Amino acid sequence: MIQKFKDEFYWMLRESKGYFPWVRENNYRLRKFVFDRHHQRCHECHDIESVDLIRTLLNEIVFENDLIDLFFKSLLRAEIRFISRYIPQRSNEERLTGNLVSELDNSIYLVKDEFKDFSIKRYSEPKEVDFFYFDLSRGGKVEKDTGADLGFIIVIDLPDYPFTVKSVILQAKKVNGNVQINGNQYETLNTFNEDNCAYLFYDMNYQTLSSPIVLKLDDYDFKKGYEASKEKGHNSFSMDFKAICDGDPLSIFLISTIIYHKFGKSHNSLEDALHYFNSLIHPDNRKKANIEFNGRVGIVSLGRRINYNINNNESLRISF
Repeated sequence: MIQKFKDEFYWMLRESKGYFPWVRENNYRLRKFVFDRHHQRCHECHDIESVDLIRTLLNEIVFENDLIDLFFKSLLRAEIRFISRYIPQRSNEERLTGNLVSELDNSIYLVKDEFKDFSIKRYSEPKEVDFFYFDLSRGGKVEKDTGADLGFIIVIDLPDYPFTVKSVILQAKKVNGNVQINGNQYETLNTFNEDNCAYLFYDMNYQTLSSPIVLKLDDYDFKKGYEASKEKGHNSFSMDFKAICDGDPLSIFLISTIIYHKFGKSHNSLEDALHYFNSLIHPDNRKKANIEFNGRVGIVSLGRRINYNINNNESLRISF
């Protein structure tokens, strides 16, 4: 266990929050996530209890690349701080998203030295993990049927991994037992790109306090709910927390779905990814894309430091 994260990890184990509500519905999913990284142990994992699976996740290096494992644990630590400190304050989605992004920034910053040390042992040269987020919101009210409010750009530049730049767009929603989904919003996101957009659910139930869960648009219950509401002429449909648990905690989603599977939009470079998000706030391009982005973009870099400066025209420039 990473000692500087032990307070948060112990809190999750003691309170049975964080991953626990999701694992109660998806024990097999966590088994697969943990032990697919160690194929030789798969035959031993079928009868492992949920708490032991979570302990394994917290205490062992789960991924074949220990730098990615370190990044994953920083994501998990950020989630725990978010649900234990900010969800109880009952803020709106925009403020909660800002708090989540700030915790991600803080947790990744805390493992910078360990990441560099691990990279020297693995590659005989120092590599950096970095996180930077910027706000593309323009103020005012965003239309609920077209808005999306959180984006991620993930850059992987490690010697033994293909150079990768991918992005994903998330629509944040609060859920307390169940949640109403705007049908127009779902349709817009799905039309835009179902392999790039998803929903991020914040669990507001004090009895569960689950880690934020990402549910992709092609989930069976998601599609079924939307299609049923459309047939009845309704503008919204309901999703309960159990159905939402068909998704993955954000920390697992960013690692497993984005890095290891074909989800998210691929880009040739960081500049290309930044141009993509900036295009979503330009009125002409926004009309073509049929989506409006009005939120924060978090950039994760595994391997390089992110540089930024203010140009003469007072615009922010981000680069390696």
